[in-house]
Amino acid sequence: MVQIEKPAPRVTRRPSALVFAAFVAGVLPLALHTWAALHGNFAQDDFVMTYRAAFAGPFDLGYLFQDYHGHLMPGGFFLAAVMTWWAPLNFPLMMAPLLLMRAVATVVFWCLLVRCFGRRWAILVPFTVFTASTLLLVPPLWWAYGSQIVPVVLAAAGALYWHVRYLREGGRWWIGTFAWTLFGFAFYEKAVVVPVLLAGVTVLLGQSFRDRWRYWAGHAALLAAFVVGYLALTSSQVAPGGPPMTAGTVADLTGRMLGDTFLPGLAGGPWSGPGPGATWAPSPFAVVVLLFAAALALVVAGARVGGRRAWRAWALLGLLFAVDVGLLALTRLREVGPAAGDDPRYLAELAFVAALCGAFAFLPPDGIAPSGGNRERPIALIACVLLLASSVLGFSRLAPALRFDHSGQYLGNVRAAVAEDPDLVFYDTFVPSDVVHEWFGADSQASRVAGLVPGTHFDQPTNQMHLLDATGTPHLITGVAAESRGVPGPVPDCGYTVGETPLSIPLDKPMLGRHLLKIDYFTRDGGEGLVERTPVWFQAGLHSLYLPVDGLFDHIGVQLSSPGAPVCVPRVEVGKPVVSGN
Repeated sequence: MVQIEKPAPRVTRRPSALVFAAFVAGVLPLALHTWAALHGNFAQDDFVMTYRAAFAGPFDLGYLFQDYHGHLMPGGFFLAAVMTWWAPLNFPLMMAPLLLMRAVATVVFWCLLVRCFGRRWAILVPFTVFTASTLLLVPPLWWAYGSQIVPVVLAAAGALYWHVRYLREGGRWWIGTFAWTLFGFAFYEKAVVVPVLLAGVTVLLGQSFRDRWRYWAGHAALLAAFVVGYLALTSSQVAPGGPPMTAGTVADLTGRMLGDTFLPGLAGGPWSGPGPGATWAPSPFAVVVLLFAAALALVVAGARVGGRRAWRAWALLGLLFAVDVGLLALTRLREVGPAAGDDPRYLAELAFVAALCGAFAFLPPDGIAPSGGNRERPIALIACVLLLASSVLGFSRLAPALRFDHSGQYLGNVRAAVAEDPDLVFYDTFVPSDVVHEWFGADSQASRVAGLVPGTHFDQPTNQMHLLDATGTPHLITGVAAESRGVPGPVPDCGYTVGETPLSIPLDKPMLGRHLLKIDYFTRDGGEGLVERTPVWFQAGLHSLYLPVDGLFDHIGVQLSSPGAPVCVPRVEVGKPVVSGN
């Protein structure tokens, strides 16, 4: 008889306790960040980028490679163009790609730690430092900044993972390293940190540069090409003029960056709440002293455990911190002062660097998971829980400041008004500075903030025009505070008779700049016409026509476009709008 062997039962591998702990450490901060991001709003640069995106295609090279205040970020403008084309001013949709990148970066960073140090409980600590740091949880809630820093962090994690695999296995893993580096360059010039990290990790792994000189020559060429392109396409961000830069102001800036922002951010703080704008409020002196002492203890402990490797890791972190201090001092210190050091945007990427360097300082990068002793698991779990708890507290206090509720209220009121009356026409004016600051110039006008809301109309000739207040609520314009008036016309009870022949109505005072023109008129039949070369429609009866005008002018040109009943114009006024209730 032929005996048939029974197939062996399938073995189902359950996730280990370490993987489950890492899952919690990664998902909890990401869930908090996601909730806040989906309940946020546009503000400042967000409106500028989306408005420009609406008038350019995602493959418009002039748009993608524009000099945006000294930044070169075609990747961010590409995202803005695609998302704006899909659904204009939809903030959750705009945040979706960034949230996906953040999730991928979290997974890749865990894989990088496992690849470098093996699957051991100790790697849970640097992983949690990365996932729970408010440096990377809070600032990216502002979309314009998130579209820069999140892709750079993802690029750094991806490039390092492929880099480590290439160093240990050879093959074509180098392709991924170059691809991720180029990906980072597309979003933010701070991606130049990626080649620096690649070189630093090579040293920390004890690998030789000579054996792969072609590989490093390629990285040098890519970096050089980016620097040349960046310098050719952008203007300098170095602030001209202003107060002189002194050793005292640089020291003050450095102290703020380290004690008020960097160290608290790594620990899940600061817990003192937000400061003005995007800054964080300084921590109490006792907290700063405690953080400095803890940081010094970690540096010494790492040096005792890791020896020369630890000192190299701390040196790499110190070098990149010094570079951030130098860049901020050159570009913002004279303009803003040492208070710029309280803004976490200028060193957010260092959360990733600190977590990585801390891991290299304490753990041997042999790719084999040693036991680590009986105390490694509880110590790692305690540190993880403390970091997560601190992060939840710090995030809950810091995140509301970057929800930009006023911007959300402004857009919400405009949307509601247009939905109620699709025929509304708004007189364009500047929005409040906390929505878009006046230093953006024309980009801080309401037409560029709310103009992408479907159904909005700005500065079109109309018989009823509205003015948006500071909350985005429209108010009917009832007249103008006249600064100049039309000279009375020659026809009794009519003023000026407007027909097909161009008519110039002189003003009693020349005007310069942007104003609102009000023309009172009467006609028996409706008809098309031109006012200051702008097509208008004269309705039958007695009405007032409102039309914004700009420039230097001392007369108003009016005519009909086709034969019809003449239009009587008894009064012309130019000035600032007056709304109902004023």
